[in-house]
Amino acid sequence: MEATEPHADEFDPESLPPQPLRHHLSLMVYLLSNTLLWGVLMHMGMESRLRMWFGGRWGFYFGLLGALGASIAAVTEIVAGALSDRSLNRWGRRRPYIAIGSVLAIGPLIWLGASKSFWPFAVGLLLVQLFTNLALGPFTALMPDTVHRREHGKASGFMGAARLIGDIGGMVLAGVMLSTEALKNASPEQLAAFKDHRFFLLCIGMAGFIVVTTVYTCWVMRERPLKSRPDAGTWQIIRESYQFDRQAHSDFFWLCISRAVTNIGFYMFIPATYGFVAHALRFEDRAEGMTMQLLLPAVGAAIVSTIPSGWISDRTGRRGLVFVAQFLMAASGIGFALAPNFRLALLAGIPGGLAYGIFTAVEWALACNLLPKDDVARYLGFWNATSVVPQVFALALAGVIGSGITAATPGLGWRVDFVIAAVCCLVGAYFLKFVRERRAVRAAEA
Repeated sequence: MEATEPHADEFDPESLPPQPLRHHLSLMVYLLSNTLLWGVLMHMGMESRLRMWFGGRWGFYFGLLGALGASIAAVTEIVAGALSDRSLNRWGRRRPYIAIGSVLAIGPLIWLGASKSFWPFAVGLLLVQLFTNLALGPFTALMPDTVHRREHGKASGFMGAARLIGDIGGMVLAGVMLSTEALKNASPEQLAAFKDHRFFLLCIGMAGFIVVTTVYTCWVMRERPLKSRPDAGTWQIIRESYQFDRQAHSDFFWLCISRAVTNIGFYMFIPATYGFVAHALRFEDRAEGMTMQLLLPAVGAAIVSTIPSGWISDRTGRRGLVFVAQFLMAASGIGFALAPNFRLALLAGIPGGLAYGIFTAVEWALACNLLPKDDVARYLGFWNATSVVPQVFALALAGVIGSGITAATPGLGWRVDFVIAAVCCLVGAYFLKFVRERRAVRAAEA
């Protein structure tokens, strides 16, 4: 059951003119700060702290925090999105949530950097998750709010580039800042003090970057405030925020299912790649450096394919390109699983990089193509959950299968991870066949 009726007197996004480059950049930079933050915290920062505190038992705590964080993210984005869909604030529906959520995240982020034990760290991390997603849920609706449907691919391409730079840049930044190469002969106490200092500086730097990108986005972005809304109280909106009308929005439902399954496969690649390099290719003594080398061709391919894919999708449609990405990623997974040496593994990463670039550039545009007009941010909250929850599940699944099978047969478990990732991508492609894309009506050479 839908909570609202269409607002006949409201602004219609279909009447929007083409947006200038600065508009797309204002969307890109805020998403960049968010993905860079979680690239730093999830991939290396969080893992490094937990390894230091718990040694070989770090995986349990990583999974615990990941599951709690994913739950908070999903709940917060859906509720914040539903509230912003009905906000009458004169500054617009989305920008007040972006500003408030971002400002509230600064204190917990600095607290997180200063934490020297697990429980303060955990509280800080979960509060950062809460407040950043309070901002991110409404933010995701800015693209369909302010960009005409025929330009969604272009906008999604820029935002895909932001995700790519944030994910890879976060890993690189954390790796550089937390590297202990210069302290090989240091005592455990000296190493702990070094990591405390560097991690605190890392969190301070990210807090500053979030402030700058939030100010820029809220200053440049222009919204039309909502003039009226159905008579519904705050608690009623919250109660109804988790209603997903599958019958009315079946295409969007199947797209979410397809994306969730595909993302399990995508997110299994990072932990599986490290284990594959260390144990299947036997580079245990220099696994981190060799893993970065192995990812370079994939990263290059992703950079090359991201923005052009969004532009192409505006002219040819989105769904076909998502199919291409899913099959390319499946081919990459099989290539890794069968690669007997490092050189062939390098080649196997190229279709995976192309797939990641295409997927991140086009999937958002396809989702926006199918959104209900009056519940944009709320349904995008469900959409975002199909990335956050699979990420946590994939990290745990890859670790359990990879290390478990490798304990019996050295190196085999990580190859099995790649096969499972490939199967997930193919299953995601199967669910995508139930999605019918709405093709934008093009103005004559407008």
